[in-house]
Amino acid sequence: MVVTTSSPVAATETVLQPTEVRMMLIAGGDLRTMEETAVSLYRAGHIPILSEWLSSPLVSIGGPYGSLEAEFTELVHPIAERLLSRCDAVVRVEGHAAGADLVVALARQRGIRVYQALEEALAG
Repeated sequence: MVVTTSSPVAATETVLQPTEVRMMLIAGGDLRTMEETAVSLYRAGHIPILSEWLSSPLVSIGGPYGSLEAEFTELVHPIAERLLSRCDAVVRVEGHAAGADLVVALARQRGIRVYQALEEALAG
């Protein structure tokens, strides 16, 4: 969208509106890849989030669970589900992850846009 101003000084100046800022939940099988994706989304003007960023401190406070499955069931997946209600889109990055596939399925059920790659998310 192009907006022109009505002031005489800036009458010839064209101001471009920024692209739509989206909060995007990143899901995948590799934390490093997810975090690199988050940096790229942030630099493009979006707000990236990983459920792991919010669940990790809770895991350390709650102590060891004895299994990653218990940790995922109690913290990581439920936080991802709650984040979905606040996010505009999900970016599914490469890597095998049953939890990421569950997040994608839930997002689609709720009508939330799902991108299958960083490039697709950046293209909008």
